[in-house]
Amino acid sequence: MPDVLEHESRAAIRGAISSDQVSKQAPLPSYAPSHHPSHHTGVVVLLPLRLFLAAGWLRAGAEKVIDPKWWTGAKLRSFVGAQHDAALPFFRPVMDGLIAPHAQFVAIVVVVTQLLCGLAIAIGKPLRPALRWVFFMNLVFIMTGKVNPSAFYLVMEIVLLFAIADGVISVRPSAPSWRTVAAAGASAGLAVAVVPYIRTIEPSKVIDDPAMMLTFTGFIVTVTLLLRLSAHRPPQALYLRRVWTTWYAGWMHAKPTKLVRHEYERRYAPRDRAFVSPPTGTVVSSLPPLPLRSSPRRIQDS
Repeated sequence: MPDVLEHESRAAIRGAISSDQVSKQAPLPSYAPSHHPSHHTGVVVLLPLRLFLAAGWLRAGAEKVIDPKWWTGAKLRSFVGAQHDAALPFFRPVMDGLIAPHAQFVAIVVVVTQLLCGLAIAIGKPLRPALRWVFFMNLVFIMTGKVNPSAFYLVMEIVLLFAIADGVISVRPSAPSWRTVAAAGASAGLAVAVVPYIRTIEPSKVIDDPAMMLTFTGFIVTVTLLLRLSAHRPPQALYLRRVWTTWYAGWMHAKPTKLVRHEYERRYAPRDRAFVSPPTGTVVSSLPPLPLRSSPRRIQDS
């Protein structure tokens, strides 16, 4: 679950140390300690999702390993032929001109990478490249018309990729940047591009419509990316900041608005002043705050 980042705590620590001591002090960590209880809570919550996803890819790979027709490419050619009418129209030339003629090579790549990515997700190393590759494979499966369970796997992979970006799991968290805006634009572009190929809006059948599922997934990714960007860069105007704290952050945290507002004011504002967001850094993140020290550690002059 998202929580308030430790930016102000680190700023307070730095501000309490005189300038002649700053150069002699070891740099503060850019992320919260891994032993923090809140950090472990996020890891434990995501662990069942990660293990389920790993088991799904390992099962899919093992299913193909014991099938002799898969290694010859015959099973993949049969799949391409069966899914031809269900696939999205713009992807059919790829199936006919690229996948089918090189079915044996593609089949070997699929089974090997499914097993390797399943192991990587289970072990956690390397997690981000594995999630990106299986994300791409699920995207291809959906475009071939194989929506179930690819769409659900896609959502789980998105959740884990966002968890890596926020530093909940893995070791390379990243703050939102222009790449976030570019990714949101690409996701929105994909969602809009496949809208003309939606075949039905009937609730009982949309789950089997690849265009509808891609549109919905693209919308979710776009909104999440933009919300993550805005959470790291809150509005500067006082009124908008209060609205953001009360309603927007409350919705993201899934907590009562009064509770969230009190939490933000308690963490980010001096006792005798109104709510003030940090001048730089993030406001909302999965990383827990660093504890404030009662007095900074004095470094003796050598």
